[in-house]
Amino acid sequence: MKLKSIFNFVAILAAAAALAAQPLEEPARDGGAAQRLITLIDYVGGDYRMAIKNGAVIAPEEYAEQIRFAAEIREMASRLLTVPDEPLSRKVREIETLVGAKADPDAVAHACREAHDLGVARFGLATRPAARPSATRGAALYAESCGSCHGADGGGDTERARALEPRPASFRNPERLIDLSPYRVFNALTFGVPGTAMPSFEALSPEERWELAFFVFRLGHGGETASGPFAIPLADLASRSNRELLTAFPAADASARLAFARLSAPYVETPLSAGIAATRERLRRALALQRAGRAAEADGAVLDAYLEGFEPIEPRLRVRDPKQTATVEAGFRDVRNAIAAKDAGAEVQLARLDATLQRLEEAPGAATMPFVASLVIFFREGLEAALLVGALLAGLRRLGRPDAARFVHAGWLLAIPAGLLTWWVSTRLIAWGADRRELMEGVLGLLASAVLFSVSFWMISKAESRRWTAYLQQGMEESLSRRKELLLLGLAFLAVYREAAETVLFTQALLLDAGPDTTQVWAGAVTGTLAVFAAAYLMNRTVLKLPLGPFFAVSSLLLLILAVSFAGSGVYELVAAGYLKPRPVSFPEVSWLGIHPDLTGLLVQFTIVGVIAAAGWTTLRRSRLASAEGDLRQR
Repeated sequence: MKLKSIFNFVAILAAAAALAAQPLEEPARDGGAAQRLITLIDYVGGDYRMAIKNGAVIAPEEYAEQIRFAAEIREMASRLLTVPDEPLSRKVREIETLVGAKADPDAVAHACREAHDLGVARFGLATRPAARPSATRGAALYAESCGSCHGADGGGDTERARALEPRPASFRNPERLIDLSPYRVFNALTFGVPGTAMPSFEALSPEERWELAFFVFRLGHGGETASGPFAIPLADLASRSNRELLTAFPAADASARLAFARLSAPYVETPLSAGIAATRERLRRALALQRAGRAAEADGAVLDAYLEGFEPIEPRLRVRDPKQTATVEAGFRDVRNAIAAKDAGAEVQLARLDATLQRLEEAPGAATMPFVASLVIFFREGLEAALLVGALLAGLRRLGRPDAARFVHAGWLLAIPAGLLTWWVSTRLIAWGADRRELMEGVLGLLASAVLFSVSFWMISKAESRRWTAYLQQGMEESLSRRKELLLLGLAFLAVYREAAETVLFTQALLLDAGPDTTQVWAGAVTGTLAVFAAAYLMNRTVLKLPLGPFFAVSSLLLLILAVSFAGSGVYELVAAGYLKPRPVSFPEVSWLGIHPDLTGLLVQFTIVGVIAAAGWTTLRRSRLASAEGDLRQR
């Protein structure tokens, strides 16, 4: 089977998924017309109140600017949107009407907030950093790029500032800061501020602009640190203004929470108990929306609870209490399925999930012995990859092509430094949002499934034992061409890297729980890895004693099972992250095989099985016909 069969398989996956899945959102952008539109909307939402008070104009020049910006927002939206009467179009026209009528600033701010949310969802914009910011790097960037105008303390009182008109903003002015968000500051750094001396800092990387955006708020709140048992998702810290955060926080400790949100929360990992509390808080919001009949918003709140609350702490919970953690993960799926199906029991499902989380919050479970937990993780993840790599190596030796084994070895060896790079990236450069981690895991699973499908298809076509002697003598070199050698390399790489990336997440969680004494974690890792190598060696030696036909039949079946598992898990990850719409069906769940009661994943899996079954039937039929013809010739 040629390499192009992978692309055919991808097309099959796409066709099957299209029957049940909604289209993916447009990719997130950093900059461009859509981002500029949101920047202007945020600008009007924050600065309009500086022009109007009690229905009267208090700053004519500022009001004229707001009128101009409102018109520009409408014009930009009309160029970007293909449907004239979609919700965002109506909302930007409403903003222009409110500004023209000198409406109350709170009404304009509310309309701009709704337009902001609609625009972000419509264009798939990224409203948070890819990494947790660093206060140290932010301070260095601020001193280098901003201090001369805004001052070392953010007060805007410098010699250069006094020479500018209008004066640079003071970040220590509470009235100015109240309607700012790091996301709005990020956009100002990206595009500059029209009519002021504020230039564009687009030459800085997005990560550096986010560092500056968060550091501005640190200056505005005194530049010190604040402590508190509060869990605030990074997405909220980035996109919400001080006013919005204060409104969302309980009144009793709103000020303390805000200080923590701006001084410390962006720079620290979420505590376990606080993460559970944040998840439950969002679920309670979802329950209120569901009871109000706002199902679509309730589904969004449940997805936020999963991605922003539960998923960041899930690896740590899994090593402490894997059974309860799996129950919670399934609970999120069931809740979203119930909402999508407009099931009256969705409220009961939400309450049940909240109760499960409460049990985890009150008693997260005794931590497993670090050595045993690490050993199990490394052995389990490694054995999955070893099964595939061992089968490939044994198959090549049975074919009399041990020289091609170097491609398989190259694939899994390349996956090891790739896994180490993933560790370095995840801890130092990119603290991916949960949706991006799920997207990566889903895409990797589908890619691995595609390659597994191709190899299993090729192997099953050679499974008839009576044809092996002629095949080995006549077609060996052609059958194992350079393209297929590269295919084997890619398969070995994907299989091992997929498990390595997952091992990285769980090991980091174990190290967090182990505290300063990490010896047991690393000892378990080494022991588990050695056990995997021993198991792989035994498998590779044992299969040499099996008959050729049955061996390749069993090997192709193993690859088929892995292809089905990887495809199902890949689709499940995309559904969990909100990239595909839930399509619940009544079907038994077999989680270890990647089988979940979701129509999209099941269609993909049934398609794989159907194609392979058809190929096997065709191969068997041709073999029988060839045997019958041979018998007739002998007679």
